[in-house]
Amino acid sequence: MTLNSKNILDAVSESSEQDLLNIECSNLMTKIHRKFDFRNAPIKTIVQALGVTRAQARNLAKGNIEKFSFYELKTFLQRLSSDIK
Repeated sequence: MTLNSKNILDAVSESSEQDLLNIECSNLMTKIHRKFDFRNAPIKTIVQALGVTRAQARNLAKGNIEKFSFYELKTFLQRLSSDIK
């Protein structure tokens, strides 16, 4: 068996619906990280750019998808997209 995100998310999901939601959240987090340089940005910059708390900014920088709902991740991506235009 080849390991990939689908295999890993399948293993931790309780249902196929949760599996699909986890995949969507993972994809959103990937898109967020492509649009914002979390590695080099100070926490203060992340807080200001996304309108989040310091704790949320740290969790975003670490890529902790389990700390956010699908809707929160979608909102963060929309905020980044509107900043770029």
